[in-house]
Amino acid sequence: MTSLLRSVLSAALWTTPAVAQMPFLFTTSQTEQTLSGSAGTVLKTLRPNEVAMVEFWSCTGLSAEKWSPRTCYNTMAGDTDGDTTKWDPTLFGSIDALCEILGPIGLSNQRTVFWSPSVAMQPGVSGTPAIRPGDTARIVRNANGDGQVEYFLRLEQVLSALAMPMNSIVDVDAIAADPSYGVFFSLDADTAVNFGCTNFVHDGDVLMIPPTAITWTSDFRVQSVTPGSALVLYTEAQMDAFVGNAVVSNHLWQCLGSIDDVEALDLDWQAPIQAMQLCSYSGILQSPALAFTGESMTGCSVLTTAAGGSILQRGCATLGTSCNFGATTGAQMGLQPPTSSGVPSFVNALTTAFPRQFTLEPHQHQFLVGGSAVLDLYSPGIFTAVFARFDSMAPNSVAPSLGYSNMHFPDEYITGNVIALLVPGGYQTLNVGVIPLPVKIVWQAAAISPWNTIELSTPATMDIY
Repeated sequence: MTSLLRSVLSAALWTTPAVAQMPFLFTTSQTEQTLSGSAGTVLKTLRPNEVAMVEFWSCTGLSAEKWSPRTCYNTMAGDTDGDTTKWDPTLFGSIDALCEILGPIGLSNQRTVFWSPSVAMQPGVSGTPAIRPGDTARIVRNANGDGQVEYFLRLEQVLSALAMPMNSIVDVDAIAADPSYGVFFSLDADTAVNFGCTNFVHDGDVLMIPPTAITWTSDFRVQSVTPGSALVLYTEAQMDAFVGNAVVSNHLWQCLGSIDDVEALDLDWQAPIQAMQLCSYSGILQSPALAFTGESMTGCSVLTTAAGGSILQRGCATLGTSCNFGATTGAQMGLQPPTSSGVPSFVNALTTAFPRQFTLEPHQHQFLVGGSAVLDLYSPGIFTAVFARFDSMAPNSVAPSLGYSNMHFPDEYITGNVIALLVPGGYQTLNVGVIPLPVKIVWQAAAISPWNTIELSTPATMDIY
């Protein structure tokens, strides 16, 4: 598909009325709770290395819900550190950036969305360099097997665009992209650089690699960039001004006037495209407005650069509270405020997506022989089958999967299952019983959805010793 055709299809997608209601995938900077309570299951707890989804189709029942638990990424990645266990509760440290290149068809799933971690993934399964804080990547199954890494933007490409030495280390803290407009990103720390008319960037700056400097792969990942091609789209001072103009409060009802550090970026297609002249760029750049979050924006507000800086609106939700009306609590993103003030988190990563929730998570991922296996599940089906199969106990192993669909979770992990249980849909707690021997078990559920499709849940792995 050519870039022009992609642009036409993207424009058709984004000009529909539904754009203002489209869901977000996001992460929080601290552990938070879903507004719904997720029927009291373990799925109510949202951690910084887990991805949540929030939908804005209706003003009733707004709640963030867990979309990708840590155990899903653990199963996909395998035993990355070679200690013979799949479970690594600190995998990625936190997910600092999310990015999906949306097309006019197809749903988002854990194989389509890219992310950037705060802590490097170990290369025991994928090989080096795995996923580093400067990378934006995802875990896939390819000709080399499961647990492999596919990059959207590599650390080396970031360094090249910034005209920095290839042995430098940078941490991508926020990212958004479109093939027609380029890649937008921010760094986690103030950094000396050497591009254009810039020799230093701040953690509150928004940078971009223009589309003329990018060669794309056929599936719209960055294949190469022109060295030294990065531009400063907005300085930290400009981002501070956007925050001040939005007149937004934090979780303690303090009116904000600065960004501190840009933490998340997304494209705001509800606003007009802007023509911009940037230092060291010879032409006129066309840029969409950007939705953004910052370290100062506790309560999980989301703002936009549109109109000189304003609170973003999605469907029935205004994603922040004006200083005149109280604290920003987190409820606007579907999070449970802990008190009369708001959640202490800021939104740490953000991307517009087409997600569906079908999520499975054990109460305990590791336990001794003789312990009970208990799972919590959310299923969109009326009835749901829960399957399990044994997995390898060897170091650096990864559970094999089979491609199945392009719906919620696209891969089947439970071929050759040894357990199959039928449970109702919705939120369920499933006590499977005592596990009498040391074993690894991969769990996954399947259901016929309200859309008459066969859906698979996120997978989970248990280590029993």
